[in-house]
Amino acid sequence: MTKIPGPLGTGKAVRQARLIDPVRGRGFCVAFDHALQLGACPGQEHPEESLAQMAEAKVDAVILPLGTAQRVGPVLARNRGPALILRLDQTTMWREGTPLDYPDGHTRLVASVEDALRLGADAVITYLFVGHNDPAEETRCMQANAAVNAAARAAGMPHIIETMSARHALPGSDVFTADLVKWHTRIGVEMGADIIKTDWPGSATALAAIAKSLPVPMMLAGGARQNSDIETLRQVSDIVHAGAAGILFGRAIFQAGNPLAMMKACHAVIHEDLSAPEAASRFGL
Repeated sequence: MTKIPGPLGTGKAVRQARLIDPVRGRGFCVAFDHALQLGACPGQEHPEESLAQMAEAKVDAVILPLGTAQRVGPVLARNRGPALILRLDQTTMWREGTPLDYPDGHTRLVASVEDALRLGADAVITYLFVGHNDPAEETRCMQANAAVNAAARAAGMPHIIETMSARHALPGSDVFTADLVKWHTRIGVEMGADIIKTDWPGSATALAAIAKSLPVPMMLAGGARQNSDIETLRQVSDIVHAGAAGILFGRAIFQAGNPLAMMKACHAVIHEDLSAPEAASRFGL
């Protein structure tokens, strides 16, 4: 079902249409900002080659951090895509279980809406973590999102808010429950998000109920790569048929055995309504 957004203004509407098809309400975007959060990340060694593959596979948009976006802008221009979503913040939330872990994840802004405008971006994205052990951390996260949203509104720039429960904090290990996802996605909407990116809430049924309740398009994060490409494609199919706009997957895409074939298969599922087995067969997965 097409999710009709509220009044976006011309700038936001034009930019958002490059991320999500305004007729069908579907979008296929790739998260490629992991090095900002994790340092060296397998599958991101050659960004120019990866971006060329995304263009060939007709990926709608890609999330990049500032450094990569500054270096590869000419590649995006030459390939006529994908559209650029600039990641504005950095977080330590994904260091769980490593020597550089903290008792609470810490998130801070490292780029601006002005940077996004200069780079020709069509959207900006920030995390909105909730449920920290330290309420001051959540407060800072809310304040950063409010500041970005105000700047994005003034610039006519779509703001994607990636709402998630803080890891190893108040929710404990159970951060993917439908009630929690429903709760923090609504907070993201009320913070001014034009698009919500969030976690899989446990089932397609739960996702359908949450997507139906939100007045803006909802896209899903992918997390770590699944056991097989066909499992990923089945999840992508479940996501769009539950009423979400599409995906903003990362490692499940660029760490696949054949990333180009995987991207083409995801595009076929999202934009052509192929089933997961049909897409896997067409592209040899």
